[in-house]
Amino acid sequence: MPGPAHNPFLFRFGPFQLDTQACELRKGDILLHLAPQPCKVLALLASRPQKVFTRQEMQHEIWGDDTFVDFEQGLNAAIRQIRAALCDDAETPRYIETLPKRGYRFIGPMDGHPAVAEGPTPSVPTDPARLPAPSVSIPAWYRRRITAIVGLVLAVVAIVLVWKVGHISGRTPLTHIQSLAVLPLENLSHDPEQEYFVDGMTDALITDLAKIHALRVISRTSVMPYKGKRKPMPQIARELNVDAVVEGTVMRSGDHVRITAQLIEAPKVRHLWAETYERDLRDILALQDEVARTIATAVKITLTPPEQSRLSNARSVDPAAHEAYLRGLYELHGMTAEPTQALKSQSIEKAIGYFEQALARDPNDAPIYAALADAYSSLSTFYRAPLEVMPKAKAAATRAIELDDALAEAHASLGYIALSFDWDWSRAEHELRRALELNSSLPQAHARYAQYLLFVGGRPDQSIQEMQQAYVLDPLLPQSHGDLAWFLFIARRYAESVEAANRVGRDDHILALSYAELGQSEQAIAAADRAVKSTQNPVILSQAAAAYALAGRKDTARAMIRGIEGQARQRYVCGFNVASLYSVLGEKEQALAWLERAHRDRSD
Repeated sequence: MPGPAHNPFLFRFGPFQLDTQACELRKGDILLHLAPQPCKVLALLASRPQKVFTRQEMQHEIWGDDTFVDFEQGLNAAIRQIRAALCDDAETPRYIETLPKRGYRFIGPMDGHPAVAEGPTPSVPTDPARLPAPSVSIPAWYRRRITAIVGLVLAVVAIVLVWKVGHISGRTPLTHIQSLAVLPLENLSHDPEQEYFVDGMTDALITDLAKIHALRVISRTSVMPYKGKRKPMPQIARELNVDAVVEGTVMRSGDHVRITAQLIEAPKVRHLWAETYERDLRDILALQDEVARTIATAVKITLTPPEQSRLSNARSVDPAAHEAYLRGLYELHGMTAEPTQALKSQSIEKAIGYFEQALARDPNDAPIYAALADAYSSLSTFYRAPLEVMPKAKAAATRAIELDDALAEAHASLGYIALSFDWDWSRAEHELRRALELNSSLPQAHARYAQYLLFVGGRPDQSIQEMQQAYVLDPLLPQSHGDLAWFLFIARRYAESVEAANRVGRDDHILALSYAELGQSEQAIAAADRAVKSTQNPVILSQAAAAYALAGRKDTARAMIRGIEGQARQRYVCGFNVASLYSVLGEKEQALAWLERAHRDRSD
């Protein structure tokens, strides 16, 4: 049997393989969806690389001279579908080139196929309905009528079979997708200066899809590690625990944006849908909403009226304001590797500067205010005193809700501020529950509500359930594991805390405390040693020192306190953690003094 390179029906180019006999297009192991007509067009073009096919030639070869359909519209639609499946771009094509007023040609490098530029065109299989004419002459109008009747009968039979199978099994035999991940979109321009924009588009698509309650959508922090990596789709599905994956490309030229997106049923590597969208930058929000609505339709989800409204009322944006907003998001969230404390602080400060630039141009953009609130909140405790930044965070979150009461991120921010800074428990619960009603896929809303349940509500089991939900939505974010480990420690479930901390591999301070409470002094000291070597963060150092004290190394803990108090004379240090350390050492007066300081600073 001849190998694939000698199969006259098989074409290989780049990562793609086109089987014209089976009318199948694959990208690696992924079967891409391509309707029969576009498949025939692609097969025709690929059969003669570099040959220019005129539109008239393509009509003759694919549609036939006696066709009565709108050929021009059909060909344009076929080319759009081919480009969407190949992630190709009309302006900078890699495979299908348009020659204005002439036609189209295939320009991709062909791998091992003995195609020739001249000579007769290899036959392209047609649909079963287009059978060879019998030896007896039959009028063309009669053949067309018979074909139409057969097609109608087959369609009716298919509908009846679908209805019967659906009733037998108790559900329709359609793919039922309940969870998905949006992989980082690819920057087709390959310009590093545009990475912030492409990452921002990924962010926006995740945010829009997360507004759909029937879908569980994985957070950006867990999908960004896949950027630039090529992993098998089933492996990604297992790691993120999702049914489907969205992947695609972004091409930006000035104020013009083109997105190509495709939906893949991940475990089966089955291509479900692909499309290309183009908009002016001012209409970028409408583009994002349209992609989200189309994906919802593709996975057979019926949007509720509020969801329809949220995904249909996009306003125009100021391009310069939107640019600054995306740059701010890139600084706030863009670091995938663990930065030093100084670098992280600098990055957050840069983000605040970009958000303020954006608001100077567009003072009525609610998402920018919500992002600004998160940026200010991120500085609290570790970097700047709460009294310095939290009032600014509160003002930004409040303004965001005034502009858009349906913005879940703003309610989550305001709920966290009410909990950790205002100490307004009823307001905190109200805002956090409102955030979860608006977006059940928002991991920070689950994490902050978990804090409320643990520290105020006195419901540790329910709190841990909320943290586990945050982990499901953000499975690769180390903070998800770390927060869960900390909550389990506070709930005195030390063995489970050890297990959660070991999963993340770098929350050694929590691991040290949990081992110490379990009486496993040797393991506690080893974990505390690792924590001390990895950071100068006074919060983590205080907790590692407390673990040393609990494990019997009180001299080591006292020496560390002097260093932490030295830091406190130069910068803000959270007083609660120092008070906890003094408490472990049995020095109650010092512990009370630091607790008074924490209360005065409104430490969270």
